[in-house]
Amino acid sequence: MSQAPQPSPPIHQDDSFDLLEFWIRHKSSIRAVTILFSAALVGYGAFSWIEKQQEAAAAEAFASAKSAEELNAFIASHKGSTLGGNAALLLAGKQRAEGKFEESIKTLQDFATRYPQHSLAGAAKLSIAATLEQQSKTDEALEHYRRLVSLDPRGFAAPAAHLRIARILKGQNKLDEAKAAYETLQSQFPRSSFANEALLESQALISNSTTIDPELSPQLLVPSNPQQPSGATPTPAAPAKTPDQPAVVQPKSSEPAAESKQEKAPATPSPAPKAQ
Repeated sequence: MSQAPQPSPPIHQDDSFDLLEFWIRHKSSIRAVTILFSAALVGYGAFSWIEKQQEAAAAEAFASAKSAEELNAFIASHKGSTLGGNAALLLAGKQRAEGKFEESIKTLQDFATRYPQHSLAGAAKLSIAATLEQQSKTDEALEHYRRLVSLDPRGFAAPAAHLRIARILKGQNKLDEAKAAYETLQSQFPRSSFANEALLESQALISNSTTIDPELSPQLLVPSNPQQPSGATPTPAAPAKTPDQPAVVQPKSSEPAAESKQEKAPATPSPAPKAQ
């Protein structure tokens, strides 16, 4: 009887990671990736260094730009940059200080068009309205303030715009609208310093607009006599004289004259007694 063949023992496979084998198989790819990563780091470092150098040079040029011509040249050579926008705002302020209001407004409008996302875009729109107000163009300024509030109701320039709206309406004697503008500022920006100014000005507006109705409070219109002591009997007022009333002439009495005649007449002598 033949014996069944014995099964061969199972071959044990080692599933552990072999670093040497991995390197041998993928060393070319690893070298390529390492070179590319190193080149990217070097390129990023060089770009950052160049950018910092350019920013330093731009900051130096911005600091040295003093006149309007120098600022215009800086704006033209740094379009789209933050410093270019800052130079435009500085130029607009210089033009406004020199009384060149139209040029200042044009510079600010160009800034708002080129730099809509600039952190000081709201300040530029506020400055446009303030320049119009300085030119006594209050209606146009009021329109710009309201447009600023509607486009950016929670922006940092909104409280100042609300305050200017209220003051313009107050100057136009639109007291109810001015009061509403003050209240809007206080409710939407209670922690703003402009809210404190609005509170004080609104209180003054209410106190100045308070009037007394003579028909309802006639006693408030009677002035008191500070010289008359308390408890004293008031002195009756003298009746007013009628200009057309003739003066009454009292007739002279004749009795005093008669008396005077009697005094002047000689006394009648009494008769002498008869002799006995």
